[in-house]
Amino acid sequence: MTLRHWIMILLTAALFGSSFMFIKIALADIPPLTIATARALIAAIIIGGYAWASGVRLPRLGRDWLVLVVIGFLTAAIPYGAIAVGQTRIDSSLGGILFATIPLFTVFMAPIFLTEEQFTTWRVVGALTGLAGVAVVMGPQAIAGLQAQVLGAALTLGAAASYAAGSIYTRSNPQVAPQVMAIGQLIVATPVLATLSIGFEAPWTLHPSPTSLWALIALGGISTAGPVMLFFRLVHEVGATRTSLLTFFIPVFALILGTGLLGETPGLNAYAGLALIFTGAVMVSRRQTPPP
Repeated sequence: MTLRHWIMILLTAALFGSSFMFIKIALADIPPLTIATARALIAAIIIGGYAWASGVRLPRLGRDWLVLVVIGFLTAAIPYGAIAVGQTRIDSSLGGILFATIPLFTVFMAPIFLTEEQFTTWRVVGALTGLAGVAVVMGPQAIAGLQAQVLGAALTLGAAASYAAGSIYTRSNPQVAPQVMAIGQLIVATPVLATLSIGFEAPWTLHPSPTSLWALIALGGISTAGPVMLFFRLVHEVGATRTSLLTFFIPVFALILGTGLLGETPGLNAYAGLALIFTGAVMVSRRQTPPP
């Protein structure tokens, strides 16, 4: 990869990582499901406009739309909602660290659904190392039974597992163009999240501050639409495997922003757990030797 590609990977990871900070800011005045709805809607408008200008068109009703519905639930509706609700109970930096477990969930799911994937010693050891990192991150909270933080962490891990499942499902349906998946998933997720928001949070009664509104706009535009478009450009130029490297940098930026701008103070266990999760993710991402 060229220097330009590395810059694009770091920029994409930084934008994705900033989403945890913007969610935390918006939560001061806006409930989580409403935040998730606005995030999907704003990103859908921006990416939809870009896709239309680029000549990308959505497929007709049929099997491809069934694919988009599944992807929309797994990679947008469930993760956006779970992350936002989870951050009502944990810091943004901790959320970013736990979301880095995506490759660890993938190593267990992929061999079940993809014939080209297989369990290897490196991957199993790496997954166990990463899971040990999750336990270290949780540390005293889980032992002390602090249910609020444990629930927040569980929701964030659930978001990572859902995203991993969505990525595997995406790979098993290569007939749908990446740009169509990007806009299609948001078109599916927005009404689902909006229904939950209206049913549980009555968003029309809210009176958010300008700071929360700006954080919400930044979440949809900067932290969602921007990196999604950069992501698919990277896949086109350097391939999906190399693009997946950005997963390793997302928690780093989430941690930097959470501690530097929000004043969060993660304990030593958070840094030790991040190191274990990072090590495990690198191990499960090693290129596997093809079978004879």
